[in-house]
Formats: sequence, C-alpha cells, structure tokens
Amino acid sequence: MKNIWEKVLTELRGSVSSDIYATWFKKIAYHQSPEEAEGKLTLTVPSQPHLQYLRKNWADRLQSLASQVAGQPITIKFLVAQTANPIIPTEIELPLFDPPGEEIKPEISIDQLAEQCGLHRGLTFDTFVTGKANEVARSSAEIVSSQPGTQFNPFFIYGGVGLGKTHLMHAIGRRILENNPKAKIRCVSADVFVREVVDLSSGGTFSDAKIKKFDETYRTLDVLLMDDVQLLAKKGGTQNHLFGIFESLLPNNKQIIMTCDTYARQLSDFDDRLISRLTKGLSVGIEPAEFELRAAILFKKAKQQGLELPEDVAYYIARRMNTNIRELEGALNTVIMNAKVYNAPITVELATRALRGMTSTGPISLENIQKETAQHFNIKIADMYSSSRKASIVKPRMIAMYLAKELTQKSLMDIGSSFGGRDHTTVLNAVRKISKERAADPELNHTLHLIEQSLKNWA
Repeated sequence: MKNIWEKVLTELRGSVSSDIYATWFKKIAYHQSPEEAEGKLTLTVPSQPHLQYLRKNWADRLQSLASQVAGQPITIKFLVAQTANPIIPTEIELPLFDPPGEEIKPEISIDQLAEQCGLHRGLTFDTFVTGKANEVARSSAEIVSSQPGTQFNPFFIYGGVGLGKTHLMHAIGRRILENNPKAKIRCVSADVFVREVVDLSSGGTFSDAKIKKFDETYRTLDVLLMDDVQLLAKKGGTQNHLFGIFESLLPNNKQIIMTCDTYARQLSDFDDRLISRLTKGLSVGIEPAEFELRAAILFKKAKQQGLELPEDVAYYIARRMNTNIRELEGALNTVIMNAKVYNAPITVELATRALRGMTSTGPISLENIQKETAQHFNIKIADMYSSSRKASIVKPRMIAMYLAKELTQKSLMDIGSSFGGRDHTTVLNAVRKISKERAADPELNHTLHLIEQSLKNWA
C-alpha cells in the first residue's frame, strides 16, 4: 500500500502546481496499519481542517488515482495526527468521504478565512510575477510563509509605490493560512491602526474595555501584517502601542511582516526602539520592475482576463509605462476597455491612442532633479548651487549631478553650469563616485530608485 501512495504522489506532483502540492499533499503521510486490509489505504494528515479541504476538493481525484494505480478499487481512510506528537495519530479513523446520511456542517473556505483576516483574495504567490527586481523578496517571502516565526522575524519589505510590496505581504499571509487555517492572522494598514489607537481615547479618556479588547486583538496574534508603516511617523502614542505589540509577539515566535516606502533606518520621526526592532530580522527591497518583468506582468494580467495580448502591444506598454506596476495594470485595462468600446482588435495603434496623455515617460529637467533630490534629503534647492562643503549638502549635490547625467542628455559642462558654475571634472568625479557607491550600497541604490521613480512621475 505504501508503494501505491508513493505512485499517487508522483502523479499529483506532475499534475498540480508546486504550491498546491507542497501545501496539501506533501504533508500527507502513509500509515502502516497493524491490520491492513486488502484494498484499504490508511494515511495521516496534520489537522482536521486539512482533511476537510481534501474531502471538499480532492476526494474523487484521490480515490480514482489510488484505484488506477492499484488496478483495483481502493478505499482511503485518514488518521489525524496529534498536534503535540504528529508521529502518533489519534485513534479516531476518518473516511475520505463523509458517511452517507451524515449531516454536513457548512465549512468556511480559505477565501472566507482570508477575508476575515484582512487578506485580499487575489494577492497570492500564484498571481505574483517574479523578475530580477523582486526575486530576492519573493524567495525570502516563501521562506517566511513556510516557517513563520522561526526566522526572518520581523520581515520588512520596502520599496516605492506600486512595486508589489502589498501583494507579497498578502501572499505570505494567505500561504500561512493555507498551511494552518487555525492561525490567528491580522492584516491591517498603518492608517487603520492609527485610527484604532485614536479610538482608544475617544471622548478624551481612555476606555479600559477598549484597551483590553485592543490588546486581546493584537497581542494574541500568530501573525501580524502591517502595510505602509511609514504612515506612523510623528505619531508617538501609536508607535508606543506598536512597540508593546512587538514585545508581546516576537519573544513568543509570532511572525511580524511589514511594508514601507523606505528602508527602516531611513524612517524619520520614529522611536529608536521601534526602528531597532524593525531592523532586527530581515529587510528586503523591491526595485522598479525591469522591462522584461513589466512585459511578463502584462501578459499574465491579460491572460487572467481571458485575453492573449499581442507581443508588440505588451512591449509598447512596457516601454511607455515604467514607473510602477499599478500604473502598468491601469494602462493595460485602459487599452482593453478601448478595444471593447470600439469593438477593435488590440494593436499598437489602438494602445497609442488609448494611452495618449497618460504615459509615464518624458523629458526630465535638471531643475526637477535638483528639486526632487533636495526635497528627499530635506535641504534647500539653493544648496545645490552653493559652495557649502557640509557633508549633509555635498552628498545630495553629488547625487543630483549623478542623476542629471543618468536621466538627461545634458553634457557634463551643462550640468556643471546648472550647479553653480562647477567645472565638468567636478561633475564627472561625482558621477563616478555615486555610481561606484550605488553598486556596493543597497540602501543608497534604493534611495536613488525612489528619487528616479518620483522624477518619472514629474514627466
């Protein structure tokens, strides 16, 4: 019988996605029964919810595969492994199918469980398109989802707007829930968390009942996922509550996952204790999608809508929309809607008309580069032209010169002239220095990506 089950697993491995196989079938173990009867296959599963899922979605398939492999009718029975000792099954034997006449209690689906936890149904690993810009973040997220609380805790995902941070965070929560439907998970945006904290003292006084309910909600979680943590800046009271939650969850190996628009150590107006906790685990960045990844996303999104997107159209949109994935999807939807309204095929000509006025490419001026860089580093625009040698001004000025060379067609002489009449060799030295540092410093590389993305939004 063990040989039969191994062959069934081989069939399943070749016919279902690796995610489904790892989640639902890899964890099923063959059980050697002392009185194994002919035509009866006994297996163990990790939990009752696991069995309920198999009953609902795979009963016919498993029974059929086992019978085909054996060449005779096979009856499958399951034992649910004990939580404390998964090697020793319980004495209760559970059939794959519900017994005839048994009242079937309504089961809550994974989708419903996910929604109750605040997770979006469509944001899964299966719908996340991977490329060079996000492959490290994706691989790390897979590890976190399979071993929550054991390593990479907290898990901090940072990057610009619309690059997939939220998608990846929800995918982790979804996978954890699929592996353990009983996990207590809460996914919340930072602005909602702020409102919850403010509500604790509505009316001017703190409510003991509200505080108790708040603590019960957050301090007993198995997994906390929080989006856009940068929105907690300057909110000291809210940060104190979050710090208390960290102190309750982390020592008990409960997983914390957060997204942010910048690296944790670059957060301003944040409690140092909180920043220390945020950087304790693993921080991974998601960079703007490269051309190949943008094209792959377009193909996949179109396919989800039942469309085969022509290659030349996908490449056209990918070249024109290069700021973030959210805008990329919006452009695709605009093209598809235009094709439906005018009952016309999707062509480059149609895409050109549909996207007129909303493309993200265009000329970037030296003035905009100086303004955006000065704003990012909180210095005056006049500092770009000044003779100041303060480190807090020199570095941003060099970065602006580097970006001017990278993002415009201006000569070194023109760039130097716009920075207070500096010599072209000064600009060249700045470009070389920042280029070298960018290759060696992931934090600087991320900063430059953020400024570049903002500049493309100017155009």
